[in-house]
Amino acid sequence: MKVAFFTDTFLPFITGVSVAVWDLARSLADRGHEIHVIAPIPRRYRYEHPNVRFLPVRSISASWVYPGFRFASPFNEKVHRYAREQDFDLIHYHTPLFLGRLAMAVARRRKIPLIGTYHTSVDSREYRAHWKMHHGLFDRGMKSYIDLFYRRCDLVSVPTSAYADEVEALGLKYPTQVISNGIDLKKFPEVDCQEIRDRYPGKIVLSVGRVAREKNLMFLLEAWPQLQEEAHLVIIGGGPMEAHVRRYVKEEGLKNVHLLGMIPHEDLILSGYHRAADVFVMTSMIETQGLALMEAQAAGLVSVGINAGGTKDLIVDGQNGFLTEPGDQDGFVEAIRRVLQDDVLRDTMRDATLKEIEKHDLRNVAREWEEAYEGLLGATR
Repeated sequence: MKVAFFTDTFLPFITGVSVAVWDLARSLADRGHEIHVIAPIPRRYRYEHPNVRFLPVRSISASWVYPGFRFASPFNEKVHRYAREQDFDLIHYHTPLFLGRLAMAVARRRKIPLIGTYHTSVDSREYRAHWKMHHGLFDRGMKSYIDLFYRRCDLVSVPTSAYADEVEALGLKYPTQVISNGIDLKKFPEVDCQEIRDRYPGKIVLSVGRVAREKNLMFLLEAWPQLQEEAHLVIIGGGPMEAHVRRYVKEEGLKNVHLLGMIPHEDLILSGYHRAADVFVMTSMIETQGLALMEAQAAGLVSVGINAGGTKDLIVDGQNGFLTEPGDQDGFVEAIRRVLQDDVLRDTMRDATLKEIEKHDLRNVAREWEEAYEGLLGATR
């Protein structure tokens, strides 16, 4: 099959969506399909993989909205000509934004199946905050906005059952299928983490992700005084709230908090931080699935998260980690403490974590997508 991926976010802009798109493109290409990625990729960046081709589209920096983000026009005759020349079998878009609209136009003009993936909870005020659209004025319009993008799709995919429920709760009726974003389990080899252990003696609590309002990191930092004598908190990631978080840590005199900033994704995977840590924390309540959480689990790291969004599909409370209720900081702290203090429990949960994450092996996910694509093509022939 020849498939076009449209996405407004792609490397080098690191998000769960950009990494998921790149991983899926490579996995499908490895199965013999030809994948074309149409995205606002800056000219100085080049990505290569057999059977994956790229069409960088003209874009402008939108760092005022989010550092590293770029806007691309939904009106682009060059892309329409490219689609005609390539004669795609179907279109799969990953972002309900400008290139999502362009994908819809291309599919309509070419009369080929259209798939949209609901990667992001755009209905959430927390997510919309970094678009400056979190005021009540926008609440009523978000259902119409979502409907505008997905109602024309032949298939809408969501990565977790939690977000299939969200789409249904919004009263939006689409042909919907739950397909995990997947995780490449081969990317997580055993690595030497002794240097990290020596740098942070004792127990290590790890947080990885954008330092942004919607990630709810302040929930943990406000409660950290209860744990700061028992462990080190290592925070990896950058974002619009990074300066605020650094200032808060300093002004509050928090101990054993280490803000490492952004680490390139591939470097992070091989760095040893996941292997060195004792527990991973996920404070976000709006993850559709949570790449950072899946990567931690792929490394066997026991997790503590909040019982909301896609997190509750990945953490089975009491088996491979713990879930606490939104707003319950004391419960969150106690769950972390329980994992830190009980070595037998942590080892048992680690085994369960490695077993549970196998369900999301990217090789299986690629096969699911292959079947979904073939089903759509068979229905239109």
